[in-house]
Amino acid sequence: MQNIWSFVVAILFLGALVGSFSIRFIADWVGRKNGLYISIAAGVLAGGMAIASKFIPLFELYIVSRIVMGWSVSVSLGLSALFLSEASPKQNRGAIGMMTGTCVQLGTVCGSVVAMPQIFGTEDLWWLIYATEIGIMLCFGAALPFFPESPGFLIQRGATEAATKSIAFFYNCDIIDAQKHLNEIKEEQKNSTKKFKMMDVVIKKSLRDKAFIGVVVTFAMSFSGVAVINAFAFEILKDTGLDVLEASLANDAISVVSMISSVVAAVIVDRNGRRPLLLISFTGILICNLIIFGLMFTFYKFGYHVLGFILICFICIFTFFFALGPGPLCYFINAELVGQAARSAAQSWASVIQMLSRFVIVTAFLPMKNQLGEAWSYLILFVAPVAVSLVYLYFSLPETKNKNPFEVEEAIEDLPKFPLCGRSRRVQDRKISEQMVITRQIQLVEDYGSIESLSYRL
Repeated sequence: MQNIWSFVVAILFLGALVGSFSIRFIADWVGRKNGLYISIAAGVLAGGMAIASKFIPLFELYIVSRIVMGWSVSVSLGLSALFLSEASPKQNRGAIGMMTGTCVQLGTVCGSVVAMPQIFGTEDLWWLIYATEIGIMLCFGAALPFFPESPGFLIQRGATEAATKSIAFFYNCDIIDAQKHLNEIKEEQKNSTKKFKMMDVVIKKSLRDKAFIGVVVTFAMSFSGVAVINAFAFEILKDTGLDVLEASLANDAISVVSMISSVVAAVIVDRNGRRPLLLISFTGILICNLIIFGLMFTFYKFGYHVLGFILICFICIFTFFFALGPGPLCYFINAELVGQAARSAAQSWASVIQMLSRFVIVTAFLPMKNQLGEAWSYLILFVAPVAVSLVYLYFSLPETKNKNPFEVEEAIEDLPKFPLCGRSRRVQDRKISEQMVITRQIQLVEDYGSIESLSYRL
């Protein structure tokens, strides 16, 4: 039964995988705002099917509801991030873009609270969790008519007058200033007229290598353990000695720490480089995972009740490191690596890897736990992948903050090499290194079609 339940929990990510392929089509077909109406309607439908499966009862209907809910979540996240990016002033896009992750954490806190056994987390009342979710989605859907469509989409459709009014609303400025911002947005779009498809990122070497770095960041983030902690924290804490009430309160506390950490990360991320943040945070995650494995293994051997409370502390530290680096950075590190024109395609590949990884992890964790034990399952799934990814990123991840694709190529040449290959790429042979940079920069211009789109700083 646990194996079946693990699959039912994980199937949400299959729906999310389909949703990740739908985002671009929906955004360009009906717009960001109308697309949110569609995703909210799908979420309400999924919640209704989940509730209906309680009273019919029909297990298969609940599985379908999970798939539809995954599609809704994926599309909502993608469209809301795009909407916020296009509706915010350039100088505020970084902080406002972080709001997506912060709201996700806030939703996790709300879900953890209403799912407590003392509230709706019981065999008879669990359907009220979905009723609460439907109510929240309907509130947001009712608020959408009071907001205009994003300026970026309106400009693409040639609705200049509507775009000007939208800018005046979101930027809180008069029409004259709105027209100035309108011209700036038009210029940005003009310099990014060439758009790459997902296969272009695979075919073109100038994009493939850097997109792969972004995929590794997403892979390491997915296999950091956050998916299992989000899905099974309550069960993990119970298995390490806590009772139902203690595990429920601890799960809520972990969610609150995660939300606070995401707010702190919004301040830190724009003040520090991407490379040190990712390397430090993944190192912290690796250490936390080793300690979590040790605590699980020790409890299995000796059964000390206090280990459950120590585990809570290290899971909270884990969530802080996650929110500091991979949590927010995985959403835009690809854009900074490959440039504006290839951002959507590279991020789509990262999204595919993320959803597939989470599906595999959540599906495999409970069966592995039953066969190998919780501690060894955690070690295999969340220590080895992070360790390998950390080594790769140390030698491959360039600094991307405030750099255009040309400057990213130069930063790649300054990276350290493996110990057996010399001290650094630039020290080893400066002339050859500089020639390699020039060659790759020429390839970039050929792939992008113009040098203007490459000079754009993210």
